[in-house]
Amino acid sequence: MGGEGSMMHAIKSLKANRSMLKKRKLASKDDVYGKKNVTKLHFKKSTQRDVARIRKKMFIQKEKEKRQMFYAVIATALLFFVMYLLFVQ
Repeated sequence: MGGEGSMMHAIKSLKANRSMLKKRKLASKDDVYGKKNVTKLHFKKSTQRDVARIRKKMFIQKEKEKRQMFYAVIATALLFFVMYLLFVQ
């Protein structure tokens, strides 16, 4: 069949992989993991107007989340009440 050709291919592939392993040289952990780069962050200075605008956005978002949570709790309570009425009686 084709077993003999595929076996030769496997042997050639194994030899090629071993020869590649012998060629590589790792000098240190930095070669494996990369060198540690110290990242310097440059922050933009915010004005009082920027801070006020951000706070207002955060307040609006928090109020929106509170409303959504309230509606979710009410909807869940109504769902359980309807299920109770349907299955208990």
